[in-house]
Amino acid sequence: MKNDNKLSVIMKGAMILSIASLISKVLSAVYRVPFQNLVGNIGFYVFQQVYPIYGIGMVLALSGMPIIISRVIAEQETTLQKKALLRQLFIMLSIFGGLIFIIFQIKATSIAALMGDIRLDSLIRAVSWMFLMMPILACLRGYFQATLIMKPTAYSQVVEQVLRVGLIIAAAYIGVRHHVDPYTIGTYAMVATPVAEIFSVAILIRYYAVDIKRLPSQKVMSYQSLLKRLLFEGGTICMLSSLMVLMQLVDSFTVRKGLLLNGLNWIDSQAVKGIYDRGQPLVQLGLVIATSFASAILPSLSLAYSKKQMKSFHNLASEMLRVSMFMTVGVAVGMISLMPLINRLLFNSGQQNTTISIFMISVVLTTMITIYSSILQSANHFKITIIAIILGLASKILITKEMVAHMGIAGASISTVISLLLMLIVEVKFAPTDIVKIENKWSFLWKLTVIAFVMLVIEMVLMNLFGSIHLVHSQRLSAIISLCFLVPIGAAVFGVLAIKWKLLTYQEWQSVPVVNKFIDRWMSK
Repeated sequence: MKNDNKLSVIMKGAMILSIASLISKVLSAVYRVPFQNLVGNIGFYVFQQVYPIYGIGMVLALSGMPIIISRVIAEQETTLQKKALLRQLFIMLSIFGGLIFIIFQIKATSIAALMGDIRLDSLIRAVSWMFLMMPILACLRGYFQATLIMKPTAYSQVVEQVLRVGLIIAAAYIGVRHHVDPYTIGTYAMVATPVAEIFSVAILIRYYAVDIKRLPSQKVMSYQSLLKRLLFEGGTICMLSSLMVLMQLVDSFTVRKGLLLNGLNWIDSQAVKGIYDRGQPLVQLGLVIATSFASAILPSLSLAYSKKQMKSFHNLASEMLRVSMFMTVGVAVGMISLMPLINRLLFNSGQQNTTISIFMISVVLTTMITIYSSILQSANHFKITIIAIILGLASKILITKEMVAHMGIAGASISTVISLLLMLIVEVKFAPTDIVKIENKWSFLWKLTVIAFVMLVIEMVLMNLFGSIHLVHSQRLSAIISLCFLVPIGAAVFGVLAIKWKLLTYQEWQSVPVVNKFIDRWMSK
């Protein structure tokens, strides 16, 4: 009974964190659309150039480090040991965060110069303040998760994101209204992050005072052992959580330089990079939809492996891979087929549809890399993921600038897809066959490819038909009307064909959000 209660608490806590994470990710993806609409392509370029630094800091404070901290603390037997270890972790992360802050403050101009735009230095200095609060955010979130108290992390996460998004939009609105230059607006937008984190810290401190109080100075583990675990296990989780952010970071240092070599002038290269960056929130939104299922089932996967229930583990792993692939291909292909309408609706522009469409393939690849890595990590296999990510990032660094110089901005999207594909191939090739298995793999992939292609063709044909009918003068309103018809049609085609061709098992259909409520009725027909 005691174990059942503990499992119930774990699952309830996982659900609270999943909901908070979903809200935060949706907010983080969606706010960049009105922000771009307010500041334009150049203003968006300025913000997106420095955004990866924020993204990495957020992973350290919110997901990567808290996960490994919670794991290390949960391994301790007594409350005294847990609190003492928390103190050691806080000291280590404070040194790390302080060093990053000092480096960014002193070397901001040099980093901006490497990005090819020295005026970005004020944004880099502004966002660097978040690293001073990262240690306390990561440590307290990790501690509360280890002791199965999930509400502090969830509340602090949502409050932080809501405040940050509100401040960024306010900065953009006020700045544009008063004709402030894009770099100043970008600086104020970056200041929103440390300001929002102050409120997040305040929420955690409130719980800290009640649940932790004074931290003992006892040494539970050697700092060398702690450092090794933080670098190895924590580093893997952080790299995986910030995969697209790391790709974007490489873009910040290479894409614009490649555009200049391609023959674009200073202003045009900024504008084109800003248009290319529209793909980031779209990919992020696609990943939220596609990976929500995986985050819900992952605790069950880890539990099955820890209890040596290998049949259950393999079934769950196969289910995660097949259902995630089904969902993510549907989302990505749907976005690719309707990209002209999506681009027009969100950004009031039809520029670079092909480039952004190519970039959408990242949704499929990133999701599969994340799922594969999650399965491997639940079985304590970390090295394969680290090697795959390092090789992928190395290829991205090596090929992006040259591809952009020779192919234009589309080369940036293609280089991202190639690098992610390399990561996935490495993981699939070297993953232990007794850990990662997909039932009826080739039959499943063949059927999924045909279904996706059929949906793509139908959607594109219908989109052209809708485009020839001019019901309203506003292009944005026309895009909304078209999408209201085409999105349900595409989803219906994809779903009906998948059911008719028995793409998923009954159990797997039960795991698909929304569809699971109607699957009994549909499969009986």
